[in-house]
Amino acid sequence: MYLFGYGSLINLSSAQKSFKRVLKQEDLIPVNIKGYEKVWNSIEDIKFDEIELNGIFLNLNKSPLSSTNGVLIKITNDELEILKLREKNYSCINIEASKANIPLDEDIIAFMTTNKEKLAKKNDKNCVIPSKYIDILTNSFTSYSEDFVIEYSKCLKNYPYPLKEGTYTFSDAIQNKFAKQGISDNDSKYL
Repeated sequence: MYLFGYGSLINLSSAQKSFKRVLKQEDLIPVNIKGYEKVWNSIEDIKFDEIELNGIFLNLNKSPLSSTNGVLIKITNDELEILKLREKNYSCINIEASKANIPLDEDIIAFMTTNKEKLAKKNDKNCVIPSKYIDILTNSFTSYSEDFVIEYSKCLKNYPYPLKEGTYTFSDAIQNKFAKQGISDNDSKYL
């Protein structure tokens, strides 16, 4: 199966944290997906210096007239289970292979926040976009074409919430482990 990554999974070193096998940049296949757009509205419980905040991260939104870019990663069922721990508050959705701008032999899965309680609204308080998350995204740009970067950068303007400098952790320990520290040989208990 293919996973569509449109946030931190476009960054090879960030993606690697959720895989036992060694990923290469060629494993992250640039793609455009029709019918979706990237939006800043996925709430994750995070901490900055022990202060709890609503971290706002990228999400997908169905938008029939739009398209958005990211990467495809061929994954196994076991890898999907680890990714579900990393993407804890996102739902696993299916996207038809025909929505991709490249030929695929299988449909695509993606993580999308669908729980209304985890979707930020315009006037929500206590919401920030971690600057380090933006860094994870932009640090990957040297690995992609100029066209990819130009298209991707469209979501990196006019942020709907303030950016917050500093190091953050996810409040959920398991989610933090698989997003920040990475998978290890001792993690078979999670599979």
